[in-house]
Amino acid sequence: MNSLSSNFKRQTLFFCLAVLLGTGCKDDGMDASPEQTSALDVAVENMNANVRALQTLVEARREGTTVVSFQELSGGTGYSFELSDGTTLTALTDVNAPGAEGEEMYSPILGVTEQNGGFYWTVDGGWLYDEGKRVPASGDGQVTPEIGVSEDGHWDIVLDGRTVRLSRKVSDGRFASVFETITVGTSSVSFTFSDRTAPFALGIEDGGSGHDQPALTGAIRRPVSPSQPMWLVHIDSWVCPDPQKIIDLIPEDIRPYVVFNLSLSVGRDEATGRWNRVEYGYETAKSWLRTCAENRVWAMVQPSSGAYTHLPDCADYAELESSAFGEFFREYPNFLGFNYCEQFWGFGDSSPYAATSEERLEHWANLMKLTHKYGGYLVVSFCNPYWGADMNPVAMFKRNADLADVCRQYPENLIVCEKSTSKHGFFDVESTCLGAWLSGFSGQYGFRFDECGWNPQNGDADFPVAAGAAPVIEHVMLTGQTVLDGPELTWRQCIKESGTTAVGGYTSRRWELFPQFTNVSMDIFRKILDGTIPILSRREVIGRTKVVIVNDVNSGSGHDMYCSPGSLYEGLYLMDGEPFVPAEQNHPLYENTSWFKKTGRYPAIPVVYELADEAAHAFEVQVGKSAYESRWGNEETKVAEFDRLFPEVSEGGLYVGRHRNGLVTYNPSEDSGDFTSIPLEYNTCDRLKLKYAKYTTGVVREYANRLAFYLTNYSADNSMKTEVVEIHGCASKPGWRFTDRGQHAGSDVQESWNAGVLTLTVRHNGPLDLMVDCSGDATGRRTDWLTASVSVPPQPVEYLGALQYEAENFDYKGGVKIVKEGVGGDIRNYAALGYLDFGTGASAAVREEVCVPQEGVYTLRMRYRAPETSVSSVALYVNGGKVTVPTFGKTGGSGGDWNVSVQIVRLNRGKNTVELRAESAPGGHLWIDNFEVVR
Repeated sequence: MNSLSSNFKRQTLFFCLAVLLGTGCKDDGMDASPEQTSALDVAVENMNANVRALQTLVEARREGTTVVSFQELSGGTGYSFELSDGTTLTALTDVNAPGAEGEEMYSPILGVTEQNGGFYWTVDGGWLYDEGKRVPASGDGQVTPEIGVSEDGHWDIVLDGRTVRLSRKVSDGRFASVFETITVGTSSVSFTFSDRTAPFALGIEDGGSGHDQPALTGAIRRPVSPSQPMWLVHIDSWVCPDPQKIIDLIPEDIRPYVVFNLSLSVGRDEATGRWNRVEYGYETAKSWLRTCAENRVWAMVQPSSGAYTHLPDCADYAELESSAFGEFFREYPNFLGFNYCEQFWGFGDSSPYAATSEERLEHWANLMKLTHKYGGYLVVSFCNPYWGADMNPVAMFKRNADLADVCRQYPENLIVCEKSTSKHGFFDVESTCLGAWLSGFSGQYGFRFDECGWNPQNGDADFPVAAGAAPVIEHVMLTGQTVLDGPELTWRQCIKESGTTAVGGYTSRRWELFPQFTNVSMDIFRKILDGTIPILSRREVIGRTKVVIVNDVNSGSGHDMYCSPGSLYEGLYLMDGEPFVPAEQNHPLYENTSWFKKTGRYPAIPVVYELADEAAHAFEVQVGKSAYESRWGNEETKVAEFDRLFPEVSEGGLYVGRHRNGLVTYNPSEDSGDFTSIPLEYNTCDRLKLKYAKYTTGVVREYANRLAFYLTNYSADNSMKTEVVEIHGCASKPGWRFTDRGQHAGSDVQESWNAGVLTLTVRHNGPLDLMVDCSGDATGRRTDWLTASVSVPPQPVEYLGALQYEAENFDYKGGVKIVKEGVGGDIRNYAALGYLDFGTGASAAVREEVCVPQEGVYTLRMRYRAPETSVSSVALYVNGGKVTVPTFGKTGGSGGDWNVSVQIVRLNRGKNTVELRAESAPGGHLWIDNFEVVR
């Protein structure tokens, strides 16, 4: 993919902000903060996503490629397609940011037209010229233009670094899409263009997915694909969160891609049956869903960890539809489905509150049908193959034929995630989860990272946060993971409550992001969005992987019937010197105690139940587990065959995995030894040599005349790490530049140039981009560049239902006490996690901000307890004006008795302040559970 220079991008972003915000800006050589986004930024990026989609359409037309599957984007803004050559395509009929308003203003419309057997770019219906020549969209000299905005506000078109400046300037408003309409028929998809150039049509592959219709026939609420990845950010009960403040912490450039995972704790008191921490799971999920709906952000509910769940499993579909499972889909347009975490423990426990594995599988079979009906997802994460073999992805399909059938029929509604909670068996978990996707039973594949899986390595007894970057980047870039879930331990790595702050005379609870969340997790996701870390399609991963193990063993232990062969990874990517395994746990799955891989030469090996569709049968080598010993029982024989399939990528101690011009590199050890040498295949220099600090991860993108590096290694102790990059065979001294990313101390890069070798010594503590403009004398280099086309997912439609505000998150003063977790107290039947004690002070007051979509009259329902006496000395204020002094009538004395005070209030569109202020000392305690606002 051709890309704008960093300077052009910087100018464009700064101008966009100046236009929309009315502020000046300074080009100081650094990228603008990613948090600063605008409607124009979104529109320009979507225009360019459409340009890349046009380029893909041209290639599809030339090659006779067909549509394998499709998803309509929520809100009717376009479609996502999977093509028969493994590429994906997202075409947007609306390029504007969600909620963008104003008149439709001019923006350049780039199209393509065929002439004399070739395709050429057009602009506004006429030819696009560069130095007097038409710009080809196919064949030799093919160029993919990019739309941008100059520093002085003109529309620009950039062609391989050269800028064509248009006479028209940017005006604030809405912009047209090149795709006027997209029509999906029974045998073809038609694309009609707004510039009136000739329409395109692609055929629909008939039966290629194994179904009568293309695989993705449902209207998925929020599509997930390589072009629209998903990040599940946790609103986690373990931090007693204020959902609104957690949402506010996520920067605006990332938020459209985020799905908030409403994570409920499942500990239970066996004697009383009372849940711990989250006592009322359904009420908590409903309340938090309403907050997410108010903000028009996507959300899903995590009701279960292991066998325990807040929402009971349903053996009957009608029961499921009428329960909270169906209710959440019907009531909340932002609701995406259910996330079942670490499904390996608790099944078969003697506890009456734990499901059996058979019950859970039957429940999932019904839930898959429900998610398909409503266009949502079932997300399941797996770990611990030693104890949890009977619930791994192979087992779930082998043990329940109904579940296998519905997943084969509706794979797009299932997301399978590997999870790193257990301290062993990482590669088997990866193999079986990857296999569920590649074999056609799961539409997407993800990773729920958890530091709990860390085994003391390389002198680090405690988990070093930099060590979590390698598996995430590797799996996204080389095995096609479109879903990032977590990290799991929110209270250690992501979000924490950081005391209180004074705001307008009130005390307000405060949250903040951990530095590693900003410098590791968030920055990696930003590199996915900017295309540095491209995500491969399913067909691309199958082509790269080549080998699949089909577990056709139907007798013996769970490990025999559901897991990978015990010696599969030995001699390939299993690390040398894995930690000692206790004798009572002496099993190959227990011996894999590090998530790092020894080498990137060999791709991860999928292990599957069956090959469900035509794409899955494209594996070059298909081996039944029953034939494993006869084929690969000898390690030397196995390694020799893998060596023939996969040529050597590098020499040295670093992990180096290649796909086309993209390299994933990392140092899994204390000392990577001497330099690792990597022959260059795209750049015309000879080779790249790398020496990394412990746990450094780097992504390298090769181009004919440049090398682009993304390096990350962050630690909270602010220690500087040293990396050395050598580029051999340069024809002349290269130019280079770097940009620090995230939020950390400034990095330092020093150069040395000698006899055609550029050496760059990088000292840093955190992520950075490094660009080197280098070329040599080599010829015959490859040109099949990796491309990435990431587009903004649709936003949920506006929610007009009841809004809910929990009292434990109110601002407070005058002796009011916040009860963040009510489970340990004597009061019952509260919603969400807690409540507040208004107390008996004469200066007590609480305040909450409510946000409504329209101005008008609303019903305010205040849920309260007044067990001692009626309270009529607390006034209600809205936006600073006194509304009334309600009477909070005496409630029952039982700890579970609550009443509702109903008041009619007028609210402005958007944000409003609602307050309760004591006018004199209440005669007794007043407890507030929540406010509910209803139109």
